Order: sequence, then structure tokens, then C-alpha cells
Amino acid sequence: MKTIVYKRVTQLFVVLFLLVTGTEVKAQYPYDFSFAGIPYDSKTIVRSYDVQRVVVYYEDGGRGYVSLVNVITNNARTVPLDDGISMNDMYITDDSVFLCGNESHPSGPLGCIVSMNLSSFYTSSVVEYYYVPFYWVNMDLKRIKFYEYPNGSYIYKRFLLVGDMSYPCDGSGIFPNNMLSYGGLLKQYYININDHSTCTENFVLDLAVPFPYLYPFYNSVFRFMNTNDHSEEIQDVVVTDNYVVFVGVASGVYDSITLHICDKYLRILDIPYPPYLTNNFDDYYTYSLGTTSGTPFYHACALDGDKIAIATQEETSPYSDKITIRTFDVSTHTMTHSQVLQCSPSPLLKDIAYIPDLHKVVLLFHDYFRPTSNYSDVFCTADPYVSTTNYIQSGMAEARYNLKYGSLDAMRSTYFVSTGGKFGLVSDVTSLSPSASCYNLWDYNLIKVDCMNSNIGSYNYDKYPISPVRWQTIVEPVEMGIPSICIEN
Repeated sequence: MKTIVYKRVTQLFVVLFLLVTGTEVKAQYPYDFSFAGIPYDSKTIVRSYDVQRVVVYYEDGGRGYVSLVNVITNNARTVPLDDGISMNDMYITDDSVFLCGNESHPSGPLGCIVSMNLSSFYTSSVVEYYYVPFYWVNMDLKRIKFYEYPNGSYIYKRFLLVGDMSYPCDGSGIFPNNMLSYGGLLKQYYININDHSTCTENFVLDLAVPFPYLYPFYNSVFRFMNTNDHSEEIQDVVVTDNYVVFVGVASGVYDSITLHICDKYLRILDIPYPPYLTNNFDDYYTYSLGTTSGTPFYHACALDGDKIAIATQEETSPYSDKITIRTFDVSTHTMTHSQVLQCSPSPLLKDIAYIPDLHKVVLLFHDYFRPTSNYSDVFCTADPYVSTTNYIQSGMAEARYNLKYGSLDAMRSTYFVSTGGKFGLVSDVTSLSPSASCYNLWDYNLIKVDCMNSNIGSYNYDKYPISPVRWQTIVEPVEMGIPSICIEN
């Protein structure tokens, strides 16, 4: 293990080198593994911004914070969010970060999107824009992705979101009674007059950009899964070179994976535009799991071109001892590869990210870790294009505090970054060493399994336009150093 003093000297050299050659320098990071921060775990999100900076969301004392972190200098510039704001996902585009989640409200949480310009973190003030798609519907926005659609000389920019909303099951609330769909009143299958509890409805949302101005949102729309009539839940959304893909699970005779493979155009969740485009949200592909005993929740990521990977635990059994990874070519709606990572019973998959330079995915999951005889958060790579019957990959678990991690993303080259709150790690997945003191390793076995064929499904999902409100807050960023805890080189 290298000492913290050694790291400071190395970082000084790197910083000087960057000042001379520019921020896009292709030199390696000054470490193979770095663990830094304060051992305080909380809800967190991390997304890579450039070759040396990441954006981190974390919560402390019931309040959310956004930090722009330099993983070489261990320096962070941080701003607080408004009281009552809690975020679930994050996307960076056009030098701005967009987060989605909810705003607390006496009647229940309201779905909320927050954005801010990252360059302003180096000034004396940051403007935080807040956008609530519905100010009178209780909802939580879970996932956010961005895509662009060129139309002549103009490029349309859109956000796609996945979320859940809550409402009185007996119909005593605004939804669905006072919400008009494009074809009339929303169907009454949402209501059970004898059920006085709270129901949940899954939805997807298409929002126009630029943000946060209101005028572009005239063609933004909700689509409800109608889960009482059509048992399907959308769990993630992925953007490939040519498509937007919504990933879900549907119940029936057997549970099925569902893929809504949509052409990129102006209004993905509305009527097809241009009208000759046929890949729209109402049509989808199913892949039968052959059972109803599992409780899968899929995490998805884009691979190369128009390929995606999805992964879950407990796909066919609630006490499964494996994580299932499936690869699709969405241009042909074909499942091309399928494999399982053998774990201890009931692993918990937390996140997945793709490292393009390595052509591998990194999985973050909670598992019984044999080298320490403890349950730990483990990072392990897998080959989404696997052709061998089985292969071995080293799983890595941080050794100092056995902390919980909540999010990860790819960095440059073969590195990834992960955070758990006020702390995080950056690691080169090709340089893991069994003699390291910062982490432990254990070999995981991955086994190739059969792929599934697709079937075609279709359903007329209810639609509704949005009724937004917005506001902004100006805050002052605070600069701070992040303590180094453990480094390997």
C-alpha cells in the first residue's frame, strides 16, 4: 500500500502535468485503486463528467447535496439542494447535470427534476432549477435518460423518465377521475371502491428540452402502465445509437421480460412522428421466463451500437444464488447472449455500468464474501458477449470499512467509479491484485445459459399531458478537500 503522503506528491505532479498539457491529457491516473472520503454511507448517485471529474449526489442529515469531484486532486465543490428534495437518478449532457426524484409535500411526494450548470460550480453562485411535471399528483421519478433527434437543421432534445405514482384506490382522489386522456376519461380499472388503501401506478414520461423553460413541454406526455388491467412494470430505460429501449417485466401465464424498442423521433410516447415510423411504445417484445416464482428487477445499460445488457437477481426464484446477465441486439430484438454469475443465496444487485474500452460490464452487488466471512458490496466484471461455456472473474470488495455502495459509472480507459455517500472509490478493473491491502478478491464463476426467443405484444397505454410548475434557487458552492484513505499503485 502506498502512503497518503506518497499520494499527495503524485497528485502534485499530475496536477502540474495537467496544467501544462491540458485537461484532456491521456496520461494514466496516478493510482490503480483509490478509496477516499468520509465513512458515512447514504443514498447516492455518481456519474462521470470527464476524464478526471465526476458528479456525486449524496444525502446528509435529511438534505441532498451535489458535488463536482476531481478524482485526481481529491477536491470537491458542493452545493445543497432545497429542503425536502431527494434524488434517485442523474444524467449529464451539454455541461449540465439533471437529477430526478421527488419533493416532499404534505399530501405526499411530488416528482421533481433538478438541473444546474457544472461550469458555474467554479463561480460564486450556482443556479438550481427545479421542475415538477405535476404539482397535484403524488409521484417519484426513478430513472432518467436523454436522447437527441435530428430533424433537418434542428436537433430535438428529449428526456425519458420512469417513475411511480400513488393515489387512493377507491377513486376519492384526483387520479383518475379528473384526468382526461386523449381519448376521454381514463379507464375506471384503476378504481376499486371497496379498497380504501393507497394504490401505485407505474408510468413513463417524455419531456422536451431545453430545460427548465415551460414552453417546450407542450408536447410532453405521460404513459401509464395500467397495471390493474395490463400487468407490466417498466423498470429502466436505455438509449442506444438508434433506439430508446424501455425495459420491464410483465405477468401472465409466465412472467416475461418486456422491451419497448422505440425509434428516436420527436414524440416517442405519443403517436408516431413521422407517421411512417412503426417502432412505437405501444408495441413491444416479450421473452418468457417460464415461471412466476421469481421477483426480478432489471438494471440496464447500453453497450456498443444498438446492443444493451440487462441484469437482475432472483429472476426465476426468490432465493436465487445467481445474478442473470442478458445481452440484446435491439435492432433485431434478439437476445444474443445469456449467462449467470454464481453467488451466495439472495444476492442484491445494485447497479451495472459498461466500460467501452474493455467491452465488459461492471456489476455492483451485495453478497456473502467468503474471504472475510461477511456480507459485502462486491464489484465484478462480466463479458456481455460471452462465447465460452464458463469463465472466472475476480470480485473485489473494499477492505477498510466494509461500507455500502449505491451507484457506479465508467471512467476513462478501464477504470470505474463508485460512491456510497460521502466516500467513493476509483478502480482499474484490469489491475486488481491479490496482494492489495485496500481490497479483497474472490473468484466468481460465470456460466453460459440458453437465450430466449421473442414474442410480440401490443397494448393501448393511457396517455395524459403534463401540468408543470418550476422555480429556481441560487446557492454558493463550497470547496473542500477529500481525505484519502487507501491507495494502490
